[in-house]
Amino acid sequence: MRRTVSKGDTILFSFTHNRSHAAAYEVARQFRDTHALTLVATGLLEYGSILVSAGAINRLESSFAGGTYPAPSPARGLQIALYQLEGSDPDWTNLTMTLRLMAGAMGWPFIPTNSLAGSSLWNDHARALVKDPFSGRETPVIAALSPDVAFLHVPVADTLGNAILHAPDAEESWGAKAARRLVVTAERVISPEEFRTIGPRRGIPGSMVNYVVEAPFGAHPQGQFVWSSGEGVASYAEDYAFRQELRRLVRDTKALRKWVEDWVFDTTHESYLARLGDARLEGLRQAAITPPVEPPRDPDAPASPEEIAAYLAMVIAEEEVVAGRATSLFAGIGLAHLAAWAAEERCTKAGLAVDLIAETGMIGFRPMPGDPYLFNRPNAASSRFHASFIETLGVLAGPAAKGCLALLAAAQIDLSGNINSSRAADGKFIVGSGGANDLTVGGSSVLVVMPLKPGRFVEALPFVTSPIRDLAAVATDLARLERGPDGRLQITALVCAAGEEAATLAEIQSRCGLDLVVAPDLRRIDPPTAAHINELRRFDPRRAILG
Repeated sequence: MRRTVSKGDTILFSFTHNRSHAAAYEVARQFRDTHALTLVATGLLEYGSILVSAGAINRLESSFAGGTYPAPSPARGLQIALYQLEGSDPDWTNLTMTLRLMAGAMGWPFIPTNSLAGSSLWNDHARALVKDPFSGRETPVIAALSPDVAFLHVPVADTLGNAILHAPDAEESWGAKAARRLVVTAERVISPEEFRTIGPRRGIPGSMVNYVVEAPFGAHPQGQFVWSSGEGVASYAEDYAFRQELRRLVRDTKALRKWVEDWVFDTTHESYLARLGDARLEGLRQAAITPPVEPPRDPDAPASPEEIAAYLAMVIAEEEVVAGRATSLFAGIGLAHLAAWAAEERCTKAGLAVDLIAETGMIGFRPMPGDPYLFNRPNAASSRFHASFIETLGVLAGPAAKGCLALLAAAQIDLSGNINSSRAADGKFIVGSGGANDLTVGGSSVLVVMPLKPGRFVEALPFVTSPIRDLAAVATDLARLERGPDGRLQITALVCAAGEEAATLAEIQSRCGLDLVVAPDLRRIDPPTAAHINELRRFDPRRAILG
């Protein structure tokens, strides 16, 4: 690290299905309270909060900032940093940030994009409109990004720096390829001779690598997925308990700083692993082989608003598949992905072919009951194919998408059906776009899933993260909403028992504080039964997301 990173550098922790936390912790140690580095990322997760808390960062660029386990949540330190650190830009998307890194690796000055323009994510930083020399149309382009230093975690590398990658590889390692200097951390470092006996794999050639460091469990608290034998490395699962603790800590900047001083500043990688303990680390290896299933929490509890909204979304998604309008369900993280999972299971039982897609590169996966985390190892292991942000967001759900229904949760939605996950009314940062903007401006139809709560349905958004081109519906706990002839949301169906229509309409208006138009052909949908709710709870038995 001392030979590779200097004050003023722009750094990136490449995202495959994990990041090098071993490297992030060492950056935090060596650049403690220097406020000397720019951190760029598709996602600023726990490691980003730790680096900010350590005082190592003076500027941030990202598409998402917060927690992802078990669902998106804000991180207080990142919210403050994105407001206070001059020049920070959290208004990228997973696809556009990856495209910028791709352009940097290719030596292109810029690259066109279908995302950002037409939303509040568009600004004058590294974005421009140029005339397409072939069509004459005005085309959005974004600047290339070449970090000074990238860090990449892999299962196996040799002493020459040759490194094997296992998918999903969300960023396609474009950041590692674009960086001026690259440090690889590996579960195991072997000789070039042994490396050659493993046979050809996807990877990074040693000529691109400046340093390689053996760092067992270097992705912790994230997991390491290994899909083939013969490499002498075992998979290990995400450390959910550790991530859950960090989820609690990142809400309190003082508590997080105390944790960083204890777990990061006062440790080396070796003492960090010793503190975790052999039993815990072996448990993570075993969890990758036999994933634990969470016991249910209060299984007879009545349905929550989140569950009713997810149930309605499940029904709508199934209807889209039955009608032949959807052949794939793109599962956006959060309440939406549970609805997509349950819809896929319903369709499969009915003999209907439909593929689940997750943005990090899982295509045709089958979710495991008992674990609600979208990006868990069993889901990745069940995938038909592994891909990347560029393939999932840019192609399968892009402008040429065929039969893709994207299910998305959101913090807010306006009467035109556009969504916000970036800024609250007071300007406070939420979590950012992630891949949402990429999905809503592409060729997918979009199904929004969110309970109808005060402040979440508004006349006009304070920030338009994702203008939705093709809105299938909005699934709430009280009603189904769709765009009317004037392009504004109207109530097309109520979720209530017979005879409760008037009371349900009054409750909707009360929660919204808006006079929503009622469609002339208003329908009624029976509330879900306990059996219907259990279709969702089997995936989230502790109701960590379902509420």
